[in-house]
Amino acid sequence: MSQFFDRFRRPAEPTDEETAEAMRDLAEVFRSGSKAEGVPFGWGPDEADRLDGLCDAFLATGPTAERRHSVVMSMGAFLGELLVRNGGGLWAYDTKENAAVVVLPNGLRAFPHNKVAKRLDLGPEQSISAFYRYALTRE
Repeated sequence: MSQFFDRFRRPAEPTDEETAEAMRDLAEVFRSGSKAEGVPFGWGPDEADRLDGLCDAFLATGPTAERRHSVVMSMGAFLGELLVRNGGGLWAYDTKENAAVVVLPNGLRAFPHNKVAKRLDLGPEQSISAFYRYALTRE
């Protein structure tokens, strides 16, 4: 009988360490894909400034929903990893939001995947560059 109920159980939520590893892997997927397209990215603090232009170029291709989701996941992981590496943040798993989050030393909880999705959906007024700077400085 217990096998019957197994299908209704929620899978275990990832640990913060598992979340961090998965996000680092997705960030590398973004970097390798961008490099293959002739647009290499490093880990410097100014790299976030280039993401808004990349979003515009991506949208101009008329991407499918599947490609869009892939970009949200990989670019969001890259943006979050920039916050981790340049702002001293840590990846965590937010059980309430059911999402990866970057917790910054200044107390801010940043959801980089949501920001990338908003940028793709709502346009330039949802600047990734401004989000990144605010996350690091709260200014």
